Amino acid sequence: MKIGEIPVNTAVQIRVSQDDLKYECTAIVVATRDDGLFLTPIKYQGQLIDFGSDKIQILAFYVNEKKQVLGWSGCRIRRDTYQGKLCHVLTTKRPSVRVNRRSEPRIHTEMNAMLRAVSDDKEREIIVRNYSENGVGFVCYQAVPERDWPASSLIFEDAQQQMHVVMRIRILRQTEHSGGMFSFGARILSPDETWTKYVQNKMEELRERSRNQEKPGVNT
Repeated sequence: MKIGEIPVNTAVQIRVSQDDLKYECTAIVVATRDDGLFLTPIKYQGQLIDFGSDKIQILAFYVNEKKQVLGWSGCRIRRDTYQGKLCHVLTTKRPSVRVNRRSEPRIHTEMNAMLRAVSDDKEREIIVRNYSENGVGFVCYQAVPERDWPASSLIFEDAQQQMHVVMRIRILRQTEHSGGMFSFGARILSPDETWTKYVQNKMEELRERSRNQEKPGVNT
């Protein structure tokens, strides 16, 4: 699939790597061209991003109607205007590839959280089973209407770490199990610095625990 075939008014996830900094942002397609997309202005932590650096690496991701994740590498982004409004133009000549974005390391847990759907603004009790910087898996005794999949809010806190975040997520899949339980996989849209540092600290704790377990005579 060419990147210019992504439908208008759909969301595109942008992953940016620059030196030791890595973050993700979401933009909406406002128009297409053969080799790229006109996107709503891309911001990170409220600031418009400058993509002019030579050392920057950009990947783009799109979830199609079959809930498959497609990715593009070799992307370039620049500022432009479309119909008189500021926008970003994303281009790449490379075709899409199927992506398994669950390949990134996951932290397994059993923590209570809340999910707020956009359409009814109701909070649903959920249990987070695993998470990473950019994704989360959870279970709930209630289904989530598909109209709310593109944008819901996850309220997650860790009292021991004095961490409380409200994150926008995009649900990618919902599976019904016996007993009325539903499991979900979701992408975190534009993870903020608080969440990123929290996950990185948890990963470091796990690595340290693993190193201690490999040392003979060390109690953990």
